[in-house]
This record gives sequence, C-alpha cells and structure tokens, in this order.
Amino acid sequence: MSQALTQLSREDLSASTTVDNENQMHSREERRSDIHSPMQAAEIVEFEPPAPSRTAPMWNFYIIASGYLVFTLTDSALRMIVLFGLYQRNYQPLDIALMFTSYEALGVVTNLFGGIMGSKWGLRLCLLMGLSLQLVGICLLFALVRLDEWSRGAVIGYVIFAQSFAGAAKDLVKLAGKSVTKLVAKDDVGTHSPLFRLVAWLTGLKNSIKGLGFFMGAALLNYAGLWPSLLVLAILCILVIPPCLRIENNLGVSTSKSKLTLRQIFDKGYSVNILSLARIFLFGSRDLWFEVVLPIYLRAMFGWSFIASGSFLAVWIIFYGAVQSSTPQLILKPLGLYPIRRCVKSATLSVKLQPHMLDLAVLLHTTIATITNGCFIHSRGRMLVPWTVALGAVMVGLAIFLTFERNTASGTGSIGMLVGFIAGLLVFAFFFAVNSSVHSFLIVAYAGKDKVAINVGFYYCANAIGRLVGTVLSGWLYQYYGIWVCMWTSCGFLIICSVVSIFLPPVQSGATPVAAAVTPLPA
Repeated sequence: MSQALTQLSREDLSASTTVDNENQMHSREERRSDIHSPMQAAEIVEFEPPAPSRTAPMWNFYIIASGYLVFTLTDSALRMIVLFGLYQRNYQPLDIALMFTSYEALGVVTNLFGGIMGSKWGLRLCLLMGLSLQLVGICLLFALVRLDEWSRGAVIGYVIFAQSFAGAAKDLVKLAGKSVTKLVAKDDVGTHSPLFRLVAWLTGLKNSIKGLGFFMGAALLNYAGLWPSLLVLAILCILVIPPCLRIENNLGVSTSKSKLTLRQIFDKGYSVNILSLARIFLFGSRDLWFEVVLPIYLRAMFGWSFIASGSFLAVWIIFYGAVQSSTPQLILKPLGLYPIRRCVKSATLSVKLQPHMLDLAVLLHTTIATITNGCFIHSRGRMLVPWTVALGAVMVGLAIFLTFERNTASGTGSIGMLVGFIAGLLVFAFFFAVNSSVHSFLIVAYAGKDKVAINVGFYYCANAIGRLVGTVLSGWLYQYYGIWVCMWTSCGFLIICSVVSIFLPPVQSGATPVAAAVTPLPA
C-alpha cells in the first residue's frame, strides 16, 4: 500500500513538473512574442549563451611566430654574408646591387599575389613553402666557394638566380606571420588584452631579430668563412620546418567562392593608390643609400670591419623599430589620431547594452570626435606631409654635410665626420620610423575591413617596388658618383613623396560612427 502511494506521488510530482516546464516555456514564448521595445530585446539577448568561438587555437600563432622570427634571422644574416662576401672578392657596388634585384622583384610579385595564395591554400602551406624556398636559396649559394673558377658575369647571374628564391620566401613567410594574428584573435579583443600585448611585443622583437641577423651574418663571415656561415643558416631553416607541420591545414583558407579579377587586384581606389605611390618614393629614398651602399661606404671610408659595419646596421634597425612601435602612443595619440576608433568602440558598447540610447551615443561620439580631433578630422590624410618634409630636411642636411666633407676631406674619414654622419643617420631613422608608422595608420584607415588583406598586400607591393628602384639606383650612383649623389637623389625622392602626399584625401572612417559601430576595429 505504502509502495503504491509512493509510486502515485512520484507520478503526480513528475506530471506537475512537466506541466510547470510547459507553462514556463509557454510563458517565455508569450513574453518573446510581446516584445516591442529594443531594451526588452537587449535584456533577453543578454542571457543567451555565447556563440562558439571561431578563432584558431593559439598554438598556431606560437608556431608561425617562431618560424617567422627564425626566418627573419636567417634572411638578414644571408644579406650580410652575400654583400660582404662578394665585396671582399672585389665585386663593384653596381654588381652587388644587381645581385639583389631579383630578391626585391620577387617581393613585388609575392606581395601582389600572396594574399590570394594564402586564402586559397592556407597559411601552413605558405609558411612551409617560404621556409623551403629559403633553404633552396641558401644551398644554391654553397657553389660560391668555387667562384674563382667562374667569370664575373656568371657569378652575378647565378647569385641573381639564388636570391630570387630568398625574395619569394621572405614575403610568403611574412604573409603567414602577419595574417595569423587575425585568425587567433577574437572580435572583442581590446587594447589591453594579452594577445595584443603579445603582438606588439612580437613586432618589436622582429626588428631586434633582424638587427641581430645583420650582426650574426657579419660575424659568421668574419670568423668562420662563407661555407660554414651558409651551413649555420641552412641548419636553422631545417630545424624550424618540423614544428610548422603541426599547423592546421585549413588555417587561413577562405570560405568565399567569389573569384578575384585582375582589375580588383590593381584598382584599389584613389586613396590607396595615392598612398602606395607615396610609399614607393618613401622607401626608395632609404634604400638609395642604406641596404647596399652604407655598409660598403663604412668599410671603404672609415676602414670598419665586417663586424663593425654589421653592428651599426643592427643598431640602426633596432632603433628604427623601437621608434616605429612607440609612434602611435607618443605622437599620434596626443594629436587625437590614434587609435582610429576608440570613441566608436565606446559608443558601440553603449548601443549593444542599451539600444534605445542609439541616438544619444551617436551624438556623444560625434561631439567627442570633433573636440578631440579638432582641425585634424578633415585633414588626417595630409598629416603625412609635415613628417615627410621634416624627413626631407634631415636628408638635405646629410647631403650638404657629405658634399662639404667630400670637398674638404683628404681621402679618409675623420672622427668628426664619422660622428656627424652617424648622428644624422640616427635622426633620419627617427623621422623615417614616424613616417612609416603614419603610413600604417593611413592604409588601415583607407582600406575597408572586408578588403584589408588585399589592400595591404597591394600597398606592400608598392613598398617592394620602392626598394627595388632604390637598390638598383644606389649601386649605379655610388659606383660612378659617390654616396653624396645617392643622398641628393634621396632628397629628390622625398620631395616627390611630399608632393604626392598633398593629394591624399581626408580619412572618413572616424567620422562615421553608425557604420563603424556595426563592425568596430580593435583599438
């Protein structure tokens, strides 16, 4: 009897629970159907479970970043080994500059089509292909131990062929290194998140590694010779390949089925095209005297060793990278130009939590942006002009200094000339880093979010064109006229860059809070 009552009570309790659950579900459906105000909708959406994350695991980032850094070390070291190794065999500056033309030319092609390769085949294949091409380029240079048996033309042609592999490898690896951060970062990552701090740290570390590579290449060549130096670089490339095999095969593969036409690749709109043209002359002005001419000049004029020349290039690159990474906080932020959409992000948060305050949020954002940016809100595109003019003024000072020393020096560099020259180069590095950082700000501001990758790839293609033109001209001008003519030509490039920058249109992204609120960029 008691067992029957117990069973009956359990059935009643179960039925009661079922009815209660059905009533609760019915009540929820009625409440949802009766919702008419945005505030009530926001309250219900707020308690829904978040959608599953679409971000890739962080270990993909660590592996690709490690491969990118090791490649940067081998790439910069290889440049010093080739440059100094052939210079000590009495090859002329023009010969050496020609040997690097394929390196820069393949960079143009890879930058232009690398984004398409990454979206079609994934970052894993691009990274492995880049490391493999670098290994092939290094191994091809082992034949230079017998270059005394070759003609001068054969050596130049062979090095051009070998450097083409390194040029393509550099931009394939850079493609993976630059793209993986977007794939592992969540959409709501803020400025103080660990990932963004890691990315900022990685950017500075990359420049330090590049400087270390300059020093390592010069030291290896000086103490070990050509063959052992190349062997060390080849071993480094081999060691980093196995971990890269663990990267997800479909990482970075695009799900879009639309095909990209050649017109879409080259036609980026007025603002991106003008900025890319300015970029050509900006980086051409640097490589007219930096990549090939400067280390040769330091050795020829001041009698510096390979290690001393490589060490100075390392210091210059590290200083340049430090200024570049701190420019947004130290220079752009006080002017109200960085981050691009910090106020927009705040307004977006208010709209997300309280949609009925949309008009108020837009009004507040517009007011804050107008007060913060002031006269810059309509002229952000042309803010590049004063920095380019300042950079040109520094270069004019360097050119005048070297011209004066050329007419008065007895043939060898004095201590005073060395100190003045190095000081001028460091000042140039500061203003060049600021210009480069402002360029980076503008390309992000001009490019639409759905076209950032392809627009930035086109922009860095222009960067490679500038390096190619500067490298070829530097060897010819230095060999037949001297470094002072390289400096004056660099001044001409910067004048053209300043004039082109005048035609940059205003940046409109910060003035459209409603559109930006839909898809805010991370600050």
